[in-house]
Amino acid sequence: MYAVVALGGSVLNVENPDRVRKAADLISEALESGLKICAVVGGGPVAREYINVARELGAPETALDELGIAVTRLNAALLNLALGRPEADVPETPAEAAETVRREGVAVCGGTHPGHTTDAVGAMIAELLEAPLIIVTNVDGVYDRDPSEPGAQKLRELDADELERLAFEADLEAGGSFVVDPVAAKIIRRGRVTTHVLSWDDFKSVGIEGALKGRHGGTIIRG
Repeated sequence: MYAVVALGGSVLNVENPDRVRKAADLISEALESGLKICAVVGGGPVAREYINVARELGAPETALDELGIAVTRLNAALLNLALGRPEADVPETPAEAAETVRREGVAVCGGTHPGHTTDAVGAMIAELLEAPLIIVTNVDGVYDRDPSEPGAQKLRELDADELERLAFEADLEAGGSFVVDPVAAKIIRRGRVTTHVLSWDDFKSVGIEGALKGRHGGTIIRG
């Protein structure tokens, strides 16, 4: 069985080495159980620092995307080191990542396309592998509105069509944000990818197998 784990840069990055080690341990445990895993790592605060400086220097948006992708690939290489895979290549496309998992049983990648988040990349790989997706983020699930708003409620379960609707509505609002970006939500809906959205604390407690079985306090999107 395949599984894709999208580790947001807000929860796994060079500023949190203990989390890199713990993520590697959780992936290793899942591999030992027989799962085949693709981990997709985000850029986090380091990527934002580079992007902010480059923007001040007048760089075009595409160049900013490429900087962010470069940082995600560094984070992916760091996770490979923690997994004891110092010579492993970081796949450059979702198709390459999927093929690496099929062939080797594990792959770690970062961003691949300008304008696409690593959650979207994870959703593409999950679609290719016909696998479930785990999104580990700094929010403890999907909410019906911005979690900071009074009365916001966490949704334990929803379908992929509802996820896409919420993501696009949030994207249209001024300054709006949503735990799953619209492109990722669209791919999840299109590929009918069963998706689990949970916090880092939840993830490190239940592990990959536990997350796939829904033994978490986050949100399950039925594919």
